[in-house]
Amino acid sequence: MPPPHPFQLVYRTFGEITFDPAKSDEIFELRGFDLAYVSRMFPGMVLERPDTRSYSERRYQAIGNVLGEVFFVVYTRRGDTCRLITAWIAEPHERKLWYDLGH
Repeated sequence: MPPPHPFQLVYRTFGEITFDPAKSDEIFELRGFDLAYVSRMFPGMVLERPDTRSYSERRYQAIGNVLGEVFFVVYTRRGDTCRLITAWIAEPHERKLWYDLGH
């Protein structure tokens, strides 16, 4: 597997944000928030990089802020549409990246 790319600070906005409702419910049960909630990081500044793992679609990883909490999100883009795949509260090293590079 190739090494991950460094994160870049970008302003990201989409015409539409979608996700699998069942996956969103699963994330809510596991983590206490759903994908609709974390979608609020867009539009906005995020740290973003391509996901270098092999999938059938190009995926991206983003670190961003929603109401003072830092989240890590995985998504794919199809034109002007963002499809959220998963999310979690940022790990300490991810949060450090956000505060070091995202501000």
